Amino acid sequence: MFWRLAILAVGAGLLFGVDLASIGAAVESMSEELQLNREETEWVVSGAKGGAIFGSLFGGALIMSRGRRTIIGWSAIPSMIGPALVFTAHSLPQLIVGRFLMGIGIGLASVATPSYLSEVVLPEQRGLFEAMYELGIASGMLLSALANALLQMLDFDAVWRYQAGCVPFVFACPVLLVVWTVPESPRWMLQTVGSSPSSLLAVLEEISSLRRPGARKRLETWRSGRVNLEELSSDEDTEGQDDLIRLWDDKHLAAGSPLYRSDSKLEEKDEAVRLRTLPILQRTLKDVCAIIVGSQQVPAGARRGLGLALAAAVLNQACASTSILIYAEKMLASVGFGQESQDLLTLMVIGAKMLGVILGLVIVERVSRRTLLGAGGGLSAVALLVIALGAAWSSPVLLVSGMSCFIAIFCSTWGIGYWVVVVEVTAAGGPRYSSEPWHPINDSSRGGFHGFEISSVKILHPCICLIIDMQICRQVDGQQSIMVHAP
Repeated sequence: MFWRLAILAVGAGLLFGVDLASIGAAVESMSEELQLNREETEWVVSGAKGGAIFGSLFGGALIMSRGRRTIIGWSAIPSMIGPALVFTAHSLPQLIVGRFLMGIGIGLASVATPSYLSEVVLPEQRGLFEAMYELGIASGMLLSALANALLQMLDFDAVWRYQAGCVPFVFACPVLLVVWTVPESPRWMLQTVGSSPSSLLAVLEEISSLRRPGARKRLETWRSGRVNLEELSSDEDTEGQDDLIRLWDDKHLAAGSPLYRSDSKLEEKDEAVRLRTLPILQRTLKDVCAIIVGSQQVPAGARRGLGLALAAAVLNQACASTSILIYAEKMLASVGFGQESQDLLTLMVIGAKMLGVILGLVIVERVSRRTLLGAGGGLSAVALLVIALGAAWSSPVLLVSGMSCFIAIFCSTWGIGYWVVVVEVTAAGGPRYSSEPWHPINDSSRGGFHGFEISSVKILHPCICLIIDMQICRQVDGQQSIMVHAP
C-alpha cells in the first residue's frame, strides 16, 4: 500500500507540473497559426488559472461531500478533456475552454491530493509524502520541458498541439488508473457513514488495507465471533494509539460496539449521512466569517491556527516561486540570453527545483517545523534579493544564481512543509473549523501574485517573505503539536 500511495502522490504531482509547464513552449507557434494577438494569447494562458481557482474553490466542498479519493479521480477527467480540446482547437473559444478545464483539474487535484495523503498516511510520514507530491510537480515540469524541446527539434507542423495538448493528456492517464487501487480516506468515511455494522465494517476494512496496526486484530475478532474486549483494550498503549484506530474505536463504542454483538446484522440499512456540495460550501464560507470575527461558537485555538495557516498561504504565494518558473525565459532574455541559452537555463532552474525537493525528503522529518519554515523563509528572501539585484544590474550571473538558489531553497523547505504545517496547526478546530474553512481561504490567495513579473516588483517579494517569515516563527514557537525532531 505504501508504494501505491507513493505512486499516487508522484502521479498527481506529475499531472500538476506538466499542466503548469506545457503551455510555455507552445505559445508562440500557437499564436502564429491561429493569428492570436497579445491579449487573446494572455486569455488562453490565464484560462488555466481561472479554472484552477474555480476548481479549488469547489474542491474543498466536493472532498467533503464526495470523498477525497473520488475527487482525485474526478480531477483526471477535465485534465484529459481539456488537452483534447486544445489539441483539436481551431478557434479562440475552444482554446480557452480547453485551458479552463485543465485548470479545473489542477484545482481539484491541488485540494484533494494533499488532504487525502495527510489523512491516510502515518503522521510521521506526512512530510515524506508531501515531498513526493512536490517531487512529482518538479518532475512533471522537467519532463514537460524535455518533451517540448524534443517536439520542437522534430520541427513538424502544428507542434504546439502536441506540446499543449498531447503531453498533458498522456500524463493524466496514470492518475485515473492508480487512484482506484487505493482506499478512500477512513477519516472522511467516519464523518459521513452511519453507525450500522455494515458501515463500521467497511471503514475498518479500509483502515486494514492501509496496514494500520490494530485493524487486522479487530477484523479477526469480528470474524471469529469470539470477542475478548480485555485483550483489545490491552493494546491501548501500543496499537490503540494509531490515530485511525482510535477514531474508529470511539465511533464503534458510541454505537454500542455492534460488530462485537452476536445479534448484530450486516444487512441492516446503512444510515449514511448525505452531504450536499453547495450547502457545505455555504456553511464553510459562514464558518470562515465566524472564525474571522471571533464568534463564541468557534473552538479555542481555531482562530489562531487558521490565522497562522493564512499567513503561511500568503507567504507561500507571495514568494513568487511559480512566477519565477513561468517567467524564467522572459527574465533570462532581459539580461541578454539567446533562445537556446534560455531553454538550457530554464531546464537548469527546473532541475534546481527537483534538487530542492530531494533535499527536502532528507530534512523534512529531521528538523522542527519552525526551523524548517523559519530558515527556509529567511534564505529564500536572500535569494530573492539576489534575483532583484541581478535584474536591476542586468547581471546574468546574479540572476541565474539567484533563481536556482531560490527555487532549491524554497522547494526544500516551504514547498514541502507548507501543507504539513497547515494540517497540524488547524487541527485544534476539528474538521468543521479546520480543513473545511481552510480551502476557500487558501484558494483566494492563489494566483494573486502569479501575474506579477519579477522585474516590476524587485523588492516586494523579499520584503513580504521576511516580514511574514518572522511572524510565522514567532507564532509557531512553542506549539508542540507541530514540532517534529529527529529521533
